[in-house]
Amino acid sequence: MNVYSVRDCVDENIWGRIYIASKNKVLLHFLRVADICSETRFREEAKYKRFLEYLRIVVEALDGLNHVFIKLRKPVVYVPSDIDVLIDRRHVVEAIARLVKKGFNVVVAEPYCVTMVRRDCVVDLYIYPTMGGVIYLDSEELFRHVEYSLFNGIEVPVLRTYAEVLMTLAHAVYKERVYTLNDYVTVKLWFSKKTLELAEKLRCLDAVNKALAMHRLVEKQSIVLPYRIPLAEWIDILRSKIMRDELSRATLPNILKTLRDRRFGRLILSKLTRETY
Repeated sequence: MNVYSVRDCVDENIWGRIYIASKNKVLLHFLRVADICSETRFREEAKYKRFLEYLRIVVEALDGLNHVFIKLRKPVVYVPSDIDVLIDRRHVVEAIARLVKKGFNVVVAEPYCVTMVRRDCVVDLYIYPTMGGVIYLDSEELFRHVEYSLFNGIEVPVLRTYAEVLMTLAHAVYKERVYTLNDYVTVKLWFSKKTLELAEKLRCLDAVNKALAMHRLVEKQSIVLPYRIPLAEWIDILRSKIMRDELSRATLPNILKTLRDRRFGRLILSKLTRETY
């Protein structure tokens, strides 16, 4: 790819738009659609190429194990900050061993998530999707909604679109407390009656309702993305989830372990103050 200088971007507001696209996790998609040739585009394309190379390595390592890639399949092109995998608890030890052989090292081991790193690639192996050690979605149900699909020429197990949109909005509402343009587009294009039915099974209608409410506000141009859910509303949503979901309630004591984590202060501060994730 040819690299051009900033002067080649004739729109004087282009860098403001690039900044907004970056915060909304749609930067590469925006750069491609707008056909912007710049150092930023070059870096994003290089990061995406490197991401795909690592994805191939992880796909090869996990072949034959019961797993599914989550937060990967999207209706927009973006560079994920890490590779997220939902892994059957029976296969997690084998998955770790295989990734170690590929050069990954375990850097964080939590009750339901193991984080592994190889250079600038981060792989999160989830037994359950969690927030502070508290389960917010049941993996056993999610594994019933898996299909194989080509992702940039790589065949990978992914959630069906109606399940992936639920994974997306649950992650945004419960874990991140931030709703981005990436989330909005995913909801707009993939949300369906099946999503609603699955949300009922997984007892996360509160997150769905909040996401749909934010979605409507965006369409009315009443809020700007990324949008940070007000703290009081977020706490109320989490409380409702814990009250209604047995899995969430049973794993609530794991928060005590999180409190002892040296990273806890930074994590809480980030959760309370950040504009995006």
